[in-house]
Amino acid sequence: PPPAPPPPECDNEGRPYVFDQVVVNFANVGVVYGRTMDLGGFRWEGVRRCVWSLTQEKNMRVIGVIFQSWKGWDDGVGEVFGVPSDIREMCESIEETPRSTGAHRRSADDEMTIKCAYRRNCRMLDNDNYKDWLQVL
Repeated sequence: PPPAPPPPECDNEGRPYVFDQVVVNFANVGVVYGRTMDLGGFRWEGVRRCVWSLTQEKNMRVIGVIFQSWKGWDDGVGEVFGVPSDIREMCESIEETPRSTGAHRRSADDEMTIKCAYRRNCRMLDNDNYKDWLQVL
């Protein structure tokens, strides 16, 4: 069979894809890492490893998404308020999402992740199921 055609360079709106940039949902990455490693809940170490891999091994630019005033456990340090400085320094930017209430506001970080990736026309990294958002956005 003939080789597959190359992927399109632009989306259906004519915007070029940005393949060297990724929006990462820090909360979901940190929680899954903590659970996978049997450490309980959120761990900054999971976010750190993810961002390091993306920036150092894959040469990608990372935009982090996290709730405002987030606090989470950082190995060797204890509970940390806000994003640790070493993670912040590896990121191109960090979008802090306000906590709010309402039908879809419980997933405000998911919404911010989707919208940031859409605006930048880049990839997003998350472990969440975004099928529910197809009807909302």
